[in-house]
Amino acid sequence: MDNANQEESFNATVIKAIENKTAWFDSTQLVHVQDRYRNHLVFIKNMFDLLQKRSLVIPDPYKNERQISKVTCPDESPFNDNDRAQQLGIRLNDYETMLDYICNYMKFSVDQLTTDKIKKLLEFNNSFVWSNLTASSSRVNTRALGIALSELKNSGLGMAVGMLFDGLENTAHEMEDINKALKSLGNFHRERYKGEIRKNIIADKRFDSSALNDGSALAAEIKRLLPICMPKKPVYQELIQEIVDEETAISKEELRKKLLKRLHVEDKTKEAKAPAVDTHEIIMSAIRFLGSLAEQYNVVQQKIVVNHDILQSESNGFKDKLMKLIRRIFGLADPQVEYQVSVTERGGEQRKEIINYSKFMENLAKRITYYGTLTEKNSPNYQKMNSQKDDFIFNFVSNQLTENGRLHIKLTALDDFFKATAIPADRARIKGIKMELTTLKNILAKINQCKGEYAAYVEEAEQMKKLGIKDNE
Repeated sequence: MDNANQEESFNATVIKAIENKTAWFDSTQLVHVQDRYRNHLVFIKNMFDLLQKRSLVIPDPYKNERQISKVTCPDESPFNDNDRAQQLGIRLNDYETMLDYICNYMKFSVDQLTTDKIKKLLEFNNSFVWSNLTASSSRVNTRALGIALSELKNSGLGMAVGMLFDGLENTAHEMEDINKALKSLGNFHRERYKGEIRKNIIADKRFDSSALNDGSALAAEIKRLLPICMPKKPVYQELIQEIVDEETAISKEELRKKLLKRLHVEDKTKEAKAPAVDTHEIIMSAIRFLGSLAEQYNVVQQKIVVNHDILQSESNGFKDKLMKLIRRIFGLADPQVEYQVSVTERGGEQRKEIINYSKFMENLAKRITYYGTLTEKNSPNYQKMNSQKDDFIFNFVSNQLTENGRLHIKLTALDDFFKATAIPADRARIKGIKMELTTLKNILAKINQCKGEYAAYVEEAEQMKKLGIKDNE
């Protein structure tokens, strides 16, 4: 093969490698990045809820009024310790809102995540030092959150706090993974720019191939054709020089090997097999998350009782008192209290449903009691569940997700009902449960994630078994 053909072959190899690497980022790496951001968002919501319960943060009342069009970082200016709860609340709300924008409105692709956006994301990711949230941090926001979490740890919330700190360790690792992936993408953009020059200039018919024999001539030829073949693209002298070195330097063979190594996408099928996954532990983690629902339902129960009593007190006129007296004289039971609520299904359909207050609260109390026994690994109910076969636990978790999903819909409707039904003078006394509903939804999402992860591993094992592949191969 002559020199011209060799150069053309290498050029084609580089262009193809860049295309493969782009496809890998889009289909694999950036998908993982977005998933990790979403996990981080769930953690932030759960953390904020716990901090708010202990008045360690005060929510920003203007949170929902902000319009977001680009990634920005929370304020990092100093504040007095007396203002910590308020300022930390505002800054965490800003962080959460921006994180929601990143998760749900940004497109995770090589084309969309430009070097400028990557820089902004890295700055945002470092708004809090998640791997070192301490009261001695030199950074204002990290120090404030470290102090708040230290106080939360001593608040007596038990398992919920323990789960939060387990989640903190996990989210710190995931944020490190995100940063590594984004930096890797930033470096890849350099190679992509060089690849565009190879594809649009060096491979163009107007390119003078004799320039490949001389470094200065090659640099001049690229700069001559760049505004013609790649309009609006800036001139990066450093990257053009890298191409010149890869084509004309004495050490070009070594430089080319390093280039192709940077562009190489690892074939996962050839990697060493990962350690065996403990599927039983995965599905049991869903049980422990179920246990954490008890605390939230307990708060919901208390607020519903208050709201129920407020509505009942509004029906306490002369006629109501007379009927109560008659029932007492003749030993008659009080009539069942029923609330007609407007239920909105997940698909958006609305329907009316009658909720029998006594039965509803009785069932809620049973659920709280049972879930509360799942928070301790040494409790009889937890041990009994732990001794069951995995498929039994999986089905149990699936049923619980369905039941809790329906209950969440009813509680949302009941919350709206109390707010709408109370007379104007009493509405300020009605206890809203939106915050608890959000926390419940996040916990259910975690349970569903555990369930999905378990199912995926089991399905993979079944497929391997059908193919005659053993786990340890």
